[in-house]
Amino acid sequence: MCRQVHHIGWIMKLKGNTKQKLNFMDKRIILLFTALLAISCVSAKVKLPSVFTDHMVLQQQTVTKIWGKADGGRMVELVGSWDNKTYTVKSDEKGYFEFEVTTPAAGGPYTIQISDGEPLILNDVLIGEVWFCSGQSNMEMPVKGYRGQPVYGSHPYIVSADEKRPLRLFTVGNAWSKEAKDDVEGHWSLSSPKEVSDFSAVAYFFGNLLQEKLQVPVGLINCSWSASKIEAWMSRETLDTIPEVDLSVLKNTEFGYPNGTPTLLHNAMVQPLHGICVKGILWYQGEANSNAPALYKKLFPAFVQQWRNFFHSPGMPFYYVQIAPWQSGNKDELDWALFRECQLELMSEVPNTGMVITADAGSEKFIHPPYKIKVGERLAYWALAKTYGIDGFAYSGPVYQSYTLKDNMAELTFDYAADGLNPEKELLDGFEIAGKDGVFVEAKAEVIEGSGKVRVWSELVSNPVEIRYCFRNYKIGNLTNNAGLPASPFRVKIK
Repeated sequence: MCRQVHHIGWIMKLKGNTKQKLNFMDKRIILLFTALLAISCVSAKVKLPSVFTDHMVLQQQTVTKIWGKADGGRMVELVGSWDNKTYTVKSDEKGYFEFEVTTPAAGGPYTIQISDGEPLILNDVLIGEVWFCSGQSNMEMPVKGYRGQPVYGSHPYIVSADEKRPLRLFTVGNAWSKEAKDDVEGHWSLSSPKEVSDFSAVAYFFGNLLQEKLQVPVGLINCSWSASKIEAWMSRETLDTIPEVDLSVLKNTEFGYPNGTPTLLHNAMVQPLHGICVKGILWYQGEANSNAPALYKKLFPAFVQQWRNFFHSPGMPFYYVQIAPWQSGNKDELDWALFRECQLELMSEVPNTGMVITADAGSEKFIHPPYKIKVGERLAYWALAKTYGIDGFAYSGPVYQSYTLKDNMAELTFDYAADGLNPEKELLDGFEIAGKDGVFVEAKAEVIEGSGKVRVWSELVSNPVEIRYCFRNYKIGNLTNNAGLPASPFRVKIK
C-alpha cells in the first residue's frame, strides 16, 4: 500500500471546490504533488538484485540468503509457496534487508512473495541443483560457437532446446571494478533455442546431461570473461597472501586489461552474488596464465579455498578443465605442456577437485577447440560420479601413476584404467623417449594385454632417462581407457 495518501484527499478537496479558482501556478503545484506521490509509491516497493527474478533456481535443501532494498526501517516479509512459511526482517537505515530461507527438496514451480506493504512476486521459481560456471573464453564460448569457430554437433541441441524443461540459465554480464559492487547485470532465462544458442557451451552441455540424469531442476550461472587471468577472479584479501602478485597496479584509475588485473572481476562479477548457495564450481581457465605454471600452483589452491569460503561450503566440489592441445607459439614447444602438468598435479594436491582431460579435444590452429560437448559432458561425469555418488561408469581418462624399468623397457601403470587400456594389439601414438644425451626420439609403446599398463621402449635408446606422452604444446596421442576417455599428457623422469 502506498504511503502519503492524505495528498490525494487534499488534491480531491481542492478540485471539488468549484469556487476555488485554480491559476496556472496552482495546477503546477498539483502536478508536482501527484508526481511526488507516484515516486513515493514506486519507491515503497522492494527491490531485488538481478539474481532473484522469475524463472530462477535455488539450491535444494539449504539455507540460502535472499536480500534486497526497501525503505529504511521497514518490516519486510517473505513467503515461499513450497511451505507458506512467513519470514520477517526489518530493513536497516539504508533500506538493506536479508532473509535466510530454508529450501525443500527439488521441485516446483513455486512463487516467492516479498513485501514491505506492497508485494513483489517472483513466479516460476524452481528448487534444484545450482552450479557456478566460470573461467575465460573457452567457458564463455557460446553453444552456437564464435564467428568462424564452431562448436561441433551443437546445432541439433539448439534446435531441440525446450523452454518447458527445468533447466534455467543465468549469464553474468562482463564488468570490472576496483571496489566491491552490490549487483550484476543478468537475468534467469528459460532454455529456449535463442537463450541456449547464446549461453556457455561447456556449462550448457554439463547441465544438459546432469538434468537428464538426475531428473531434477538445474540452474546454471555462467560468470566468465574471455582472456581473464585467475588473479582477476580473486579477492584482495586472498592475493595479499601471495607476494608474487603485484597489487600496486590497483593504484591506477584506468586499466587496459581489466580482465587480467587482480581483483577487478571478483569485485564486479562475483562479490555481488555473496550469499547465494550453489552445489559446486566448474572452472575452465588457464590459457591466460600458461606462461607462469609455478605461480599458478600457488594461486589455484588459494582460489579454490576462497570460493569455498565465499559460498560457505568448505568441501564444495570444484571441477576444472585441463587446457587443450594448441600450437601456441610453436606446436613443439613446451610452455602449454608444462602448464598442463601443473594442472594435473593440482588434482592430487587440492582436495575434492577433479580435472577433465582434453588431450583428444584440441585444435592446432584455434585456441578455442570445437569439442565443447565432450568437455561439458566430461565435467558432468565427474559430478555424477563424485558429487552425486552414481556408480558404474568411468569419469576420468587414464592418469600416469608409476613405472618399473627392465632391460631398457619401461612399464607404466595408470589410474582410472580398471577395465584396461586401449587400443590393444597395436602400437600407440604420442610417446617419446630420451637417453642420457637428452635427445628425444619417437618411442614404441603398447598396452600390456588386458591390463592398465603400457610398455615403452626404443631400439635407439639404451638406459632411458625420460619418457613423455603428448608432452608438447600440440601433440595428439591415442591412449584411452575402455570408456574411450583420453589419457592425460605426462612425463616420467627415470632415476
